[in-house]
Amino acid sequence: MGVFVQQVPSRVLNTAESNHVPKHIRGVLEEFLRRYSELQRVRHREVACLMAVILFGFLSLWGMLFPKYPAISFWLNSLLLVGFILTLVQYAKARRVSQHVYINVHILYHHLLGKLEVGFCEHESPCQCAEIFRKYMWNRYGISFYGNSI
Repeated sequence: MGVFVQQVPSRVLNTAESNHVPKHIRGVLEEFLRRYSELQRVRHREVACLMAVILFGFLSLWGMLFPKYPAISFWLNSLLLVGFILTLVQYAKARRVSQHVYINVHILYHHLLGKLEVGFCEHESPCQCAEIFRKYMWNRYGISFYGNSI
């Protein structure tokens, strides 16, 4: 599961780009891009929390290496252990939010993918609208709609 790490602005579809996106899916696409951007932000927060958990865990173990000063070692280790527990709680919250947003993005992604497969445009004859949209999304946002999951 590879995710392209690119920030997507909240209002992405201006009039110059609107020729790549049919009118009936613009709302779904805007919601998808907004949620995709949110997913990137919460994943960055999740990684930062995980790094803090690892750092506090390592420092908690390192704090026990001062047996010459047991009082200082005890208080330092106690503070580091409290920091470890607090960051672990923050990581669990960030992980839960990340999973929730990922599910929303995944559903919207498959909704758009289904639209590409059936009824993307309103043309009667065979056309390249879906392929143009796929290339546009890859070139503009780095998001593949070639059947690969986000």
